[in-house]
Order: sequence, then structure tokens, then C-alpha cells
Amino acid sequence: MTFSGGGFGHGVGLSQWGAYGLARRGWGQARILRHYYVGTQVRRAQHPPARIRVGIAQGRRVIHLQAERGRVQVRLRGPRGPIIGRIPRGATWSVTRSNGRYRIVNGTGRLVGGKTWQTRPVLRYAPHHAVVRIPETGYAYNRGYIVFGVGCASCAMHLVAVVPAEQYLYGIGEVPANWPMAAMEAQAVAARTYAFEKIARLGQHQAGCDCGVVSTTQDQVYAGWTKEAEPDGGRWVAAVRRTTRQVVLYHGSLIEAFFSSSSGGHTESNAGAWGGTPLPYLRPVCDPGDFARANPSRAWSVRLSDSTVGARISRATGRRLGAAVRFVGTRRDGGGRIRQTTFVGRRGRATISGATLESALGLRSTLVWIGGNRNVLPPFRTRYDRLNCSPGFATTVQMRVRGGRVQRFPGGAMYFNGRRGRVFWLHGPVYVKYRRHGEWRGWLGLPRSDVIHRGRRSFARFERGTVRCGGGDCRLSRR
Repeated sequence: MTFSGGGFGHGVGLSQWGAYGLARRGWGQARILRHYYVGTQVRRAQHPPARIRVGIAQGRRVIHLQAERGRVQVRLRGPRGPIIGRIPRGATWSVTRSNGRYRIVNGTGRLVGGKTWQTRPVLRYAPHHAVVRIPETGYAYNRGYIVFGVGCASCAMHLVAVVPAEQYLYGIGEVPANWPMAAMEAQAVAARTYAFEKIARLGQHQAGCDCGVVSTTQDQVYAGWTKEAEPDGGRWVAAVRRTTRQVVLYHGSLIEAFFSSSSGGHTESNAGAWGGTPLPYLRPVCDPGDFARANPSRAWSVRLSDSTVGARISRATGRRLGAAVRFVGTRRDGGGRIRQTTFVGRRGRATISGATLESALGLRSTLVWIGGNRNVLPPFRTRYDRLNCSPGFATTVQMRVRGGRVQRFPGGAMYFNGRRGRVFWLHGPVYVKYRRHGEWRGWLGLPRSDVIHRGRRSFARFERGTVRCGGGDCRLSRR
């Protein structure tokens, strides 16, 4: 059984690969943002937070601290509290916690300060611009300071990086730093908006992390100094600085600036992805930049055996359904993604959500077709994007025909005329008349023009004739 789809992630809001493609076409960051966030404006934030509390690790029993540069300070009672030790460059210290006390061990295995500490430690890099790597997070840090904390007396540790708001953006690791500048600027504004809005709505001491945002894809990836130090990292920092304090607003208020890796050519609404109240600025839109050649998720296929599909769906539903026979009753939302489908197995059936299908089968998104590949691919893709997805979602696979190719959509079809090397879009009465006369199989042959409208009349030219429609009637004429 084959699953063919497009995109990677929930598809709500800004598509990172879509922004990449649009930037390569010459779009600026504000135009990109207004495209994905409908009816919005890009403005300067009026009351941004001074600092952002970033949850970089939760529920850890041990934390390792590796000083990569300078001497990392270990303090008590806040970033200006007394220093109890300095981690030498190249050394690794460890921190554990038990019975309400912190145990800090240096590189030789000795307790720092000769005892355990009840007061939570703080890591600070100033004034020597030191860098600390924390293997448990996979990243290095040198902005602001890091606070150890716990949610209760017996809980494992969590770490919170407290970073000046704009410097927090320097460490966002969502897109490569060698991307077009406009795409990175759009990402910087979206990331800033996302963080500012969530903090304004929920505060900076949220349960479970004592933070405003976490550093994973649960919110957005914060890679700290690792992002700045990567090749071309200075370009990313420049993108942040070029958009300082810029945010996306809808009627003067910060938006929930969701984004994902790739939309598959069409974004999704928040309600379609997760239910709840539709947000007016998170409506499905055509994403003509997403099919960029560099995008590894623009179109994909996964082939699984019937028994594997059945086993995975059975595991996800907790029922013994047997090997896959087919899927029926598939319902899609406005962005084309599967909202619900019914799996039919040899032993039973179950109705599941698109999210369950994606998770159970390890797919990249819910924008997927089961069986035939209905992705809009070359040679149709460029023309489809220029039409701003107006044909809708394909109802058939791309088919080879004599002299070219065809793919059908609601109310029309796209034809590739191989002789002319061009794609044409037919719809409406002209398309209906053409189909009744055999399409490419009939004497008309393949199209050599789109439908052309002249007032209330329309016509299209073909290899050996013309179809003209108007006044409720269509006529054919030979060349």
C-alpha cells in the first residue's frame, strides 16, 4: 500500500520552505508574512518583554556542564549572587539533586565548596564571555544566564535560560543560516511574535518548566550559542537585527504565529489541524513557494505492506483489525489534509483521525493520498502555483496520454501538450464540451491555449480546432 503526500508538519501558518521559495522569487519578509498570516500587518512591538525565560531541560536527574570557552561562573541566589566556583575551560562538572540539596562535583570528583547546597545554582558567563555546553540539551550557551530549578521538593531538576528578548532570537535554530535573507527575516519575525504572544497570554512561569517558552518544537527550537557559532550564523543574527522588535499584528494584537517546515503546497487552518475556534489570520492559503527544488518534503511517498499497515493501525487503536484491505470514507479539510478516514482490515474496521494515521504510519503530514499519487508534480506544478492553486486539489493521478499528460481537478483539468512544451488549464463549459468530444482522443487533439474569456463568451484553441461557448451553447470549429 502506497501513501503519497506533500509537506512536513501541521502546515498551519508560515511554511518555512514556502518562505524560502518565495524569497528566491524576490518576495520581501513583510509580503511573505502577510501571505501566510491573512489580513495582518508587520509592526514594531510596543511593550516587548525585557527577557525571556527559556526552558532548556526538564526532569533531569543529572546535568553536565562543559566549559568550552572562558571560565563559566557558578553562583548562588541569582546572577549577581556569590560565586562558589568557576569551571575551567575544557573541564566538565556535574550537578545532581537529592533531599532538596544540590551536589556539584568538579572534574576531579570533589564537591565544589566542599559541601552540598540548598540554594539553587545559577550559571553565568559575564564578564568573560564564556561558553558552556550542556550535553543533556545538545547545545552550548553564552547569553544571559541559566537557572537551576525544580517544581517540588522531591522533583528532578529543570534548567531555564534567562535571555534578553532580542538575544533569545539569535539562538533560534529553526532554519539554516545560509537561506535567502528575506526568508530568515520572515522566520525571525514569526519566532519573535510567537514568543511574545505566548508570554503575554500565559506568563513566564508556566507549570512544568517555570518558563515562558520551551526550547523544543513544542514551541520553537532554541539552540543558543550553537546557532550563532555555526557556519553563516552571523547571517542569521543579521536577519534578527534587521527586524528588531518587528512582530505580526492582527487588528493591533499579537497573533499566534504558528509555523511548520513545509505545507506541501497549501497551508492549513488552525481549526482544521487541531479543532477549536478558527482564527481569521490562520486560514488555508496556496503556498506557491513550497515546491522549491531544495525542499526534501515537497513530495514524498511511503510504501508499506498491508500487514504492516494493519499492525500499526491496530496498535494505534488498541484493536485487532488485521492486514489492510482499503481505506474508505476519507474526509479532508480546507487545506486538503485528511481529517478522518476509515481503515478496513481483514478482521475489522476503525474510523481514525488524520493525525492518528500520520503518527501510526510515520508519515510526514496528513496531506496524503492513499493508493494513487495525486500530488501536483512537474510538468504541471509551476503552472498550478502561478494559478494560485485555483484548480483545487487533484482528483486523479497525473496520467500519460497520446502526445502529453493530463491531471483532473474539480471542474477542470490541466493538460501538458508535449509538442508545444506547455501546460494549459481548461475548465467550465469549454472543458465540458471538450470532454464530450473525446478530449485528446478526438479530432480536436490536445489544447494549445487556456480558456480565453471575452465578455460573456469563452473559447479555447486546440491542435485541430476551437471550442467556443456563449449564450448557453458551445460550438466546435475546425482550424
